Amino acid sequence: MRSPKRSASHRRRGPDRRPAIVRWLHDARWHHSRVRRRRKLQRQLHYAAIAYAPLAIALTMARKRIRLPPPLALAIASGAPLAVAAALPPHSRRRYVAAGMAYMWLFEVSWELPADDERTHRRRLRIDYPIRIDGVLGGGLPPSQRLQRRLREQGRLSMLDRAVTVVYSSWFLPHIVLGYVLLRHPKFLPRAAGRLAASYHLTTPFYWMLPTAPPWWASEHAGRMDGEVQRVAKRVVCELLNRPMPSEDDDIPGNPWGSMPSDHISSAAITAMGLMEVDHALGALGWLYVGGAAFAVVYLGEHYLIDVLAGLAVAELVRRGEPLAAPLVRAVAYALE
Repeated sequence: MRSPKRSASHRRRGPDRRPAIVRWLHDARWHHSRVRRRRKLQRQLHYAAIAYAPLAIALTMARKRIRLPPPLALAIASGAPLAVAAALPPHSRRRYVAAGMAYMWLFEVSWELPADDERTHRRRLRIDYPIRIDGVLGGGLPPSQRLQRRLREQGRLSMLDRAVTVVYSSWFLPHIVLGYVLLRHPKFLPRAAGRLAASYHLTTPFYWMLPTAPPWWASEHAGRMDGEVQRVAKRVVCELLNRPMPSEDDDIPGNPWGSMPSDHISSAAITAMGLMEVDHALGALGWLYVGGAAFAVVYLGEHYLIDVLAGLAVAELVRRGEPLAAPLVRAVAYALE
């Protein structure tokens, strides 16, 4: 059925009978009002972020003195990176650097918080399951025990111990790669930084739900693996600084039971995946570093082999889940601009 022919006046003025110039002025006025309301909201968000970020950091740092429950402290701290981002100019290097530092601070806090209530955390501690799994993967002996038995000289530090400790201490290399991206290819930084942050933070739920003792702690404090696995990296650092090794009664800073999964490996692996997308030669170097870091954390007794495999799984989860998370990330980014 054909629609009735409209008059020239209707086509010129539209269904509300107003001239086109009047409708255009009305739309322009409505758009201006909308932009003004958005800018006002952005200013309010900016001022709120400036106030919230230092307050959240201060409350989190003082959580033990004011007896703040760990879950509440985590909720307060989680808003700090977003507040830092909202407080600084969009697409600026200052925002990228400050937000990155805030995210790493949040990761460290998320790693430490489960151990605030040491008694409860100790009751939930898992010691034996990774030893059993690594015993299967290592052909009867956990790889940490097998490597230290074959390659270490008991009672003294070797050049291998020192060299592997250097590799272990190079956990910051993915951040150096991010710094290069910031300086040379800043348009790729948000995606690269988001993937790296996700590879760190997706390990933290395990520290809360499945506290796991690393090989050195299971050996030195719980007598597992015949007491053969030592914390080699700590011995190298104490030798370098000319300090005595801490005794078993000394408090261990941070969270000593955050072995599963290895955030060291997850962050290195997601960086290698990103480098492989840019250049295969750089990607090969990235995966060579992942292999060296995996050997280091197992040899030094910092992680089990199953922790390394779980860290690789976290990195792969981040890579595959990126397209699913992208719409939400874009919406949050748009809200902060």
